[in-house]
Amino acid sequence: MNLRPDYFVIESLTEEDINDGKIFYDAIKSLNKYNPIHRRVSTRIEFEEALLEFAKSDIRYLFISAHGDEENIELIEDNFNAYDLADLEINLTKRRVFMSTCRGGSFLLAKYFIKKGAYSIIGSPDNLDQIVATGMWPTMAMVFERLTEDSLNFRELDKTIKLLAKVYEIRLAYYSFIRNKQEMKEYMYSGNLTRVRTNYPI
Repeated sequence: MNLRPDYFVIESLTEEDINDGKIFYDAIKSLNKYNPIHRRVSTRIEFEEALLEFAKSDIRYLFISAHGDEENIELIEDNFNAYDLADLEINLTKRRVFMSTCRGGSFLLAKYFIKKGAYSIIGSPDNLDQIVATGMWPTMAMVFERLTEDSLNFRELDKTIKLLAKVYEIRLAYYSFIRNKQEMKEYMYSGNLTRVRTNYPI
């Protein structure tokens, strides 16, 4: 399947939260280059249905906006971890995932998506301030908008993530598989324009 550089947003936040997923959706839709999809979910079943819809679509980028931690995604009415989704039959080959959740830049969540075929996962290993998320993710999308997937190589990603970590004073993690797909690499970025690489077996 030929994938188009567009965004599928799955969001599960209450009215009391800052709905950064909807803000992100509105921001990129205003560029008049994208035709994104926004799905608001409350339960695990609805989340799985949205994830399946994304996997069957021709959209390249998945944006998840919810509460969570290193292992769990917290929805309005449900709480589950990556292991709970292991049996979900989805193919995420060549997709990129953006985790707009607290501690969404974790090994466990990244491992789940990579084992389902995802090319890369970006998120913060720390608690993510929703105010920061409302500015950071659209900024990243603006950079991507100037690139094609062919030119969206690691050098460009590395430069972008370093600057975002510095500007927003946040740690960011970037995960992708190593070519044999038996290992996963983690790049950890901090605000001083440095990164540390670690390889993990998967």
